[in-house]
Amino acid sequence: MPEIEWTENENENNAEGPTEQTVGSDAPVPEAGGTVELYQLAPENQSLLMSYVIVTPSKKVVVIDGGTDGYGKNSPSYLPSAIRAILGLGQKDYFEVEAWFFSHMHNDHYYELAKMLRRYKESDNYRINNLYFDFPDYGVEWKSRAGDSDFEKVNFDILVKGVDHYYETVGFTGIEGADIPQDRWTAPEGSEGYYYDLVNGAVINEEAVEEGLTIRVDGVDFRILMTWWPGASTVNNTSVIIRMEYQDNSVLFLGDCGEEEGRRLLEVRSAEEVKSDYIQLGHHGQGGPDQAFYDAIDAKNAIRLWPTPEWVWNNAQSYAIGKTRSWMGLPYEAADFKKEKCFDTGKDFVAGCYKNYPKQSTKVESWTERILSEQRVAVFGNP
Repeated sequence: MPEIEWTENENENNAEGPTEQTVGSDAPVPEAGGTVELYQLAPENQSLLMSYVIVTPSKKVVVIDGGTDGYGKNSPSYLPSAIRAILGLGQKDYFEVEAWFFSHMHNDHYYELAKMLRRYKESDNYRINNLYFDFPDYGVEWKSRAGDSDFEKVNFDILVKGVDHYYETVGFTGIEGADIPQDRWTAPEGSEGYYYDLVNGAVINEEAVEEGLTIRVDGVDFRILMTWWPGASTVNNTSVIIRMEYQDNSVLFLGDCGEEEGRRLLEVRSAEEVKSDYIQLGHHGQGGPDQAFYDAIDAKNAIRLWPTPEWVWNNAQSYAIGKTRSWMGLPYEAADFKKEKCFDTGKDFVAGCYKNYPKQSTKVESWTERILSEQRVAVFGNP
C-alpha cells in the first residue's frame, strides 16, 4: 500500500471542507516527454453509454465507467478488445486495468464491467487491480425520490455477482469490512469477508472514495471533487465527479451530474477548481447541469466531450440537447451543427457521430487505427 499524503484543502468556498489525500504518491512521475491518451469509446452509434479509457505514459490503463444500455446492453462486451487494440495487443494477450472508476449506479455507466466479470474465466487473460466508486446505501441511508426503478437493483446485482465471481476465480480473499468505521457501514446480507463495502464504496486497496481524495496512477492525478450526498434526489445526482490532471492539462468528468449536483459542486468547490480544458458534458449533454453552471466553468471555451448516441444528438427538443448546444454557442439543431462544419473545429467530440465504427467490436482487428484515431479525443504531453 503506497503512502498517503495529506495537504490542506485550499477551497475558498469550503474552508472547513475535506482534507486532501493522495493515494499512490510514491509512484515515480514519468520523465518529460511521456504522453497520456484519452479515448471516448463507442462500439457503434446507437447505444446509450459512457466509456472512457486513459493510457498513461507507462501504458497503464484507467477506465472511467464503460457502461452500455439499450441497443448494446445484451451484446458481448467490446471493452477487452478495444483495450487490447489501444495497447497494440493481440486477441488473447494479457492486459491489466490499473484503476476502474464508476460515476454512479446506472447501466450505461457500469454494465460493460458486469458483462466482463459475470462469466470471467482465467483464459480471459486480464486483471483489474482497483475499483473506485461511492454508491449510496439505497435501502438504509438514502432513497431516490424517482423510485425503485431509478437504481435498477436487478441489473446492479449482476455487477455485484460478477465482481464476486471474478475475485473468487482469481483467488482474492478480500478485506473484511474494508476497514470502514462501523458508524459508516451497514453490512449487506452475506457480506462476511467482503473485499469492498457495497454501501459506502470502499476500494480494494482499503481506501474509501471521498471528496478530496486524489488517486495517482503513473503521474496522472484523478481528483475526486465530489461524491454523493444525502440531499440528492436521483441516482444521476449521486455521480462521483472527477478531475483528471496531467502536466498542465485537465479533464472534468461529470458523469450524469444534473442541475442540483452542479449547484452543489459550485458550493463546495470554487469555479476555478472545476474549470478544465476538456469537459465531459453531464448526462450525455442533455438534462444535466444548467447554463449557469456551464457559464461559471467557461464551458464555451473548453473542448467538449459528448458521450451521446446518435438518436439523442439528433433530437434537439425531445432530449433537450439542443438547449445544451446553444449554451456552448453552437447551433440548436444537429443538422445545422453539421452544415456549419462544427465538427471541423476540434472543439466537440460526439460518440454517436464518429465516421467509422468497428465491424465486429469484440475483435481486436476491427479496432483499426483509423477508428481509434477518431475515438482518441486527446493526447497530452510531448511525444
